[in-house]
Amino acid sequence: MKLLYITSKPAYPAVDGGCFAIQRFLDALLLGNHEITYLTFETHKHPFDQKAWPEEIIQAIDLHSVFIDTKIRPFPLLTKTIGGNSYHISRFRTPDLSLKISQLLQSNQFEAIVLDGLYSAACLEDIRKQSKSKVYLRTHNVEHEIWKTLAQNSKSAGKSFIIRLLSQALQKDEITLLREVDGIFSISSEDTKKFRTLGIDTPIVDIPVSIETGEAPTSVTSTNYFFIGGMDWAPNKEAVDLLISTIFPAIKTKLPDAQLTIAGTGTDQLSAGNGIICLGFVPDSMAFMRESGTLLLPLKSGSGVRIKILEAMSLGVPIVTTSIGKEGINALDCMSIADTNDAFITASIALQNNSELKEKFAQNSRAYIQANYSPTTVSIALNEILH
Repeated sequence: MKLLYITSKPAYPAVDGGCFAIQRFLDALLLGNHEITYLTFETHKHPFDQKAWPEEIIQAIDLHSVFIDTKIRPFPLLTKTIGGNSYHISRFRTPDLSLKISQLLQSNQFEAIVLDGLYSAACLEDIRKQSKSKVYLRTHNVEHEIWKTLAQNSKSAGKSFIIRLLSQALQKDEITLLREVDGIFSISSEDTKKFRTLGIDTPIVDIPVSIETGEAPTSVTSTNYFFIGGMDWAPNKEAVDLLISTIFPAIKTKLPDAQLTIAGTGTDQLSAGNGIICLGFVPDSMAFMRESGTLLLPLKSGSGVRIKILEAMSLGVPIVTTSIGKEGINALDCMSIADTNDAFITASIALQNNSELKEKFAQNSRAYIQANYSPTTVSIALNEILH
């Protein structure tokens, strides 16, 4: 099948969980032997660098990119938001993108078009004007929910008000776009339920991200902790602020030798010390997780499936997170869940002192990933829908 695959950021390098999810979805499409034209948006936040792409991927697809300036500009943000339109999505609607879409559609006859992530659907109107191909949207989360929760968690009344307005406008446009596509590939059954609650009657199929189980950690007895995630995603920043200010200092009083390593884009700009090491971006996230102890992920906001948790589970890495962190992962006895700061601190200490529980979590996690997220299983399910 001849496909046009459009993503709102490049698949490579994998600087965050979203990039990883795009990589795995592209792999699933390639396993189905489709002829793929790939268009990626590139931004200041996510530049396009073809040198970062594996040569075998470049050879297997027809690769294109278009630059979109998504820098925040206060006046358009204010006018769009007051008008009830989503500034988040409008930033991606540019003449350059429209031109690129026209060029691709005029020179190719695609049997289907797959948009990956809500922001890639900014070009849906251009596609509909020029193509009768079926258009599917791969969702990574319920996007407006992230901003809604951030507004609720904000300690600043003014900031909370602005974020709430942004969330409401985003929700309106998100619902509209989800209704206008021919089908939705939801990343989890939980997201599917939320879409139905919002009144979305578009056909939806649950297609999880594909993950292979990797080499297990050298030891589950490590007393170290870690966090991995870019500081350019608000829920990650919120979680890291909580780790540094509250959670890890309390852990340190009970476990004086404990160490917390924080990795991800922008984390090298954070304040370190008192057992906290901030590395910045690490090129091999799987190797980092395998060697760094127990993952602490005290997420208070977000939506969809946390890719970093699935990656950690595939390795058998011990995990402490919140109910929001575990959302979309229907696994039993695979990690410690705690939703208050005190409970999170207690769970983090308790897990470090229980190597038997760590081993149990590791075995259950890897078995869950093997049973539900294998690349072959995901590719077969995807192909059945596209054909």
